[in-house]
Amino acid sequence: MAAAVAEAHRVLREGGLLLDIHPTDEPSWLEVWYAVVKEGGAATVNADNLDAMHRVPLGLLEHDPETRQDFTAATDVLADAIDHGWDYAATRTFEYRYFFDSLDELTDYFEDNHEHARASDELLERALMVMQSAPTTPKIAIIQKTLVAALRKT
Repeated sequence: MAAAVAEAHRVLREGGLLLDIHPTDEPSWLEVWYAVVKEGGAATVNADNLDAMHRVPLGLLEHDPETRQDFTAATDVLADAIDHGWDYAATRTFEYRYFFDSLDELTDYFEDNHEHARASDELLERALMVMQSAPTTPKIAIIQKTLVAALRKT
């Protein structure tokens, strides 16, 4: 990543922006989301009503230590860039959310992306229990803290 930041510095004009988005080194976690039943019927989980969802935290995922170290290293490179001709224009963290309709979808995702995280059997059992007891159609979500940083070339 240091080479990429150095190359961006080389090709950008003064005042140009580098935008970086990467996961933080904090562990991601599982949640079950479902809509609260309202008068006139039940809502569903969709992009238009995420703020109205009931979120049930289930627990942390198991992460590969090397992957988390890579995320830490990326954050460190951005911090070091300030000493090498960059200023922070802005930094923010946010929750990046991966939604799945079923545990089968989630476990398929973990099989295809095993280098990032794993869910213990107990965590998956907890998810199944919460999903079965949800009053409306639930979604299961992986929540991953993500950093976005805008660096300005000085």
